[in-house]
Amino acid sequence: MSAVVALMLVSTACSVRATTQPSAQDSPSDPVDIEQSNVAPPHSGLSDVIARVLPSVVNVRVTSLSPTVQGFREGQGEGSGVVIDSSGIIVTNNHVVADVTSVEIVVPDGEDTKRLEGTVIGTAPERDLAVIRVDASGLAALEIGTSSELELGDEVIAVGFPLGLGATVTSGVISATERNIRVGDPAQGGVSLENVLQTDAAINPGNSGGALVDRNGRLIGINSAAAQAGAAENIGFAIAIDSALPVIEEILAEPPEDKPWLGVYLQPVDDAIRSQLELDTDSPGALIAGVLPESPAESSGLEPGDVVTAIEGEAIASPAALIEKTAQYAPGDSIELTVVSNDGTRTLSAELVARPAQFGQPNE
Repeated sequence: MSAVVALMLVSTACSVRATTQPSAQDSPSDPVDIEQSNVAPPHSGLSDVIARVLPSVVNVRVTSLSPTVQGFREGQGEGSGVVIDSSGIIVTNNHVVADVTSVEIVVPDGEDTKRLEGTVIGTAPERDLAVIRVDASGLAALEIGTSSELELGDEVIAVGFPLGLGATVTSGVISATERNIRVGDPAQGGVSLENVLQTDAAINPGNSGGALVDRNGRLIGINSAAAQAGAAENIGFAIAIDSALPVIEEILAEPPEDKPWLGVYLQPVDDAIRSQLELDTDSPGALIAGVLPESPAESSGLEPGDVVTAIEGEAIASPAALIEKTAQYAPGDSIELTVVSNDGTRTLSAELVARPAQFGQPNE
């Protein structure tokens, strides 16, 4: 007991002494000489790997369109990308470049950086992949590895540009190899990704499209998503390179098969709108939240606030149902839309076109 008390008293005495002027008796008689070693700390075995990988991971900065109650506005965002060919071919996530009007690629180059204009040459929204081209040569292309032989516990490194902080490296292990997840806005239908890699390496906003590499610095995945903050920690996902590579090669070999496009932003119909428009509770429809300029939707007369309740006479119960129904047609096909608004019910005809990889400037 006395030892404990004595310890407590010493701690208290230290606290009090720190707030009072030390007496001459307590002052050190000799000057204190603090030495600092000039020996560099031992480096991680991964530091050389990271140094090789960093020049191949770029910052993707975009200007994109988003709907508001006053119409469309341009906003800025950013993500990451991976150089896979020195001639200027960069892979990223589709959701990084969705609805963009311009793309800027920032390439790390020692103390300097290169800023290059990028062009989206193809996307695969259903796989959350996109390919960007820049007019440059001699870029540092990342060596592509394989994901099929990965085992749980294998060490991996995630590289990207999260939260606007600049190039950032995190490390972890493979937590799972065949996860099926759904990413994106549920109101727009979202995207189901199969057989993705799960890792506990931190993947934050802005990491999307960046590189997941193995201990040899080879690309094994494209960072895509993370669990929502507060829902879980240390759960991130990457599209396995063995699944991504065939999609990337298809985009590069020839333009992907044209997919029909209406050019709208969708939202679920809430109870207030359902009641106001007297919509069927079983098939309330899909609310038009925005209409992209120069789109089939704009040409047809669709307006924000309209609710599409049927296509070609088939009831539409949700935004996802509208997307799935539209996907059954081809560019050039005309579809009949049943639309409900405050003005009543009307029928519109829209001629679908192929979705552009990149949009022009919005109409003033």
